[in-house]
Amino acid sequence: MFTLVEMKDAIPVPASELDKPRPVAVGNQIEQKYCNRVLLDVGLCISLYELTEIGDGLIYQSDSAVHIRVRFTLLVFRPFIGEVLVGTIYKSTPHGLWLSVGFFNDIFIPPHFMLDGSEWDADQRLWVWKSQHGDAALDPELGSQVRFRVTNSVFRHVERPSKAPPAAAAAVAAAAVPGAEKTAAAMEGVDGEEEEEPQPVFQVMASIKDDGLGLVVWWE
Repeated sequence: MFTLVEMKDAIPVPASELDKPRPVAVGNQIEQKYCNRVLLDVGLCISLYELTEIGDGLIYQSDSAVHIRVRFTLLVFRPFIGEVLVGTIYKSTPHGLWLSVGFFNDIFIPPHFMLDGSEWDADQRLWVWKSQHGDAALDPELGSQVRFRVTNSVFRHVERPSKAPPAAAAAVAAAAVPGAEKTAAAMEGVDGEEEEEPQPVFQVMASIKDDGLGLVVWWE
């Protein structure tokens, strides 16, 4: 589930941090820059594991920070294909089931990777596994644990353009029409509700279509 990744970077340490020991100051800046962020084709950065090399610092004109070349190792979340993990049901949609492992919620199980007999119940808005022993609802509100197998890791280049209008255009509209500011804000809220959810930058694809997988209570 976790792996170590070696990195090298020029880390800017602000003047306010220069009174601290260099490893501490550099480590703090690496944590701020990388932790809880996705590196494309690498994974989700969890924490700094160790500093392996700290080079000399450089000061550039009109910049009070000291830029230090550093080699370091990050602890990264990226489960390998075929790994079996346990998570909780995060949400259900007609497109599939979303799981969470606490710090990461973008684990997706499409319908074709669910157990045979799984159907989407439009009235309850959740997935139900129908078998000869009865129906079992995969309900997010129950916080049920699910054992799943990783099938793939997907990385996307996601662009999220700003929804805000150009400042000049917004100012002209507000000046020309009384109350235009409030109307525009209300319309923006309505439009936002109709838009689809953005795709995650890093997504783990999973399956529960095997013996021993699915709700943990099924196999106890």
